[in-house]
Amino acid sequence: MAKKKSKKGLNVSKKTISIIFLLTIIGVSMASLYYVNYLGNHAFDAKGTPSTTLYSIDEDQSVKVVSYVEGDPLIVMRRMFTEDEVKSIYLLFTALPGSSPENSYLVRGVASISEGVGRTKGAIILARELTPWHKYMMGIKMIGSNTKPLIYMKTPNLGGTENKIVVLNEGVVIIESSTFEDTMLLSDFLRTIIVGVF
Repeated sequence: MAKKKSKKGLNVSKKTISIIFLLTIIGVSMASLYYVNYLGNHAFDAKGTPSTTLYSIDEDQSVKVVSYVEGDPLIVMRRMFTEDEVKSIYLLFTALPGSSPENSYLVRGVASISEGVGRTKGAIILARELTPWHKYMMGIKMIGSNTKPLIYMKTPNLGGTENKIVVLNEGVVIIESSTFEDTMLLSDFLRTIIVGVF
C-alpha cells in the first residue's frame, strides 16, 4: 500500500485573506486621500516665469495682468473663453458669511463676467462656491482645461492682497483683488476682453 504524499503548501485561512484584503483597501484609500489632498493644496501653483503687463483702462486706473502663458495675455484670455471647444466655464469664489455688503460687489463681478460669456458663448457659465472638490478636479484636469476653463476670484477673504489678473495656464484665470470693490473693476475688465471690446 502506497503512502499518500502530504501537501506541504501554504495553508491560508479565509480569515487571513479577509484581513489582508481589508488592509489593502485601507492602504489604497489612505494613499488616495493623500493624493487628493496634495492635488487640492497645489491646484493654484504657478509654473514658469511670468510676464507682467499694465493695461490702462482710465486716465488714473490700470489693470495689472500677470501671465504664465506665452503670447499676448488678452488674446490668450479671449480665446480661453470663446473657442468652439469650450463646453462650460467655471467661476469659483467664496462669499463672506451672512449678508455683508461686500458680497454685493462679488455678485456684481460674477454677473459682469457671466454677461460677457453669455454674449459670446451662451449660458454655459457655472458660478460656484469654491470647495476642496473643485481643487481636486483642477488637479486631475476635469476643470481648468481647454474645454472647461475656470475663473477663480481670489478676494481678500481668500488671501487676495494685490489687484491683478493672473493667467495661470491655458485653462485658469485668477482675479485677485485686495478689496471687494476692486473685484468689480477687474471683472468688468475681463468681461470687455471676453466680449472683444478692449
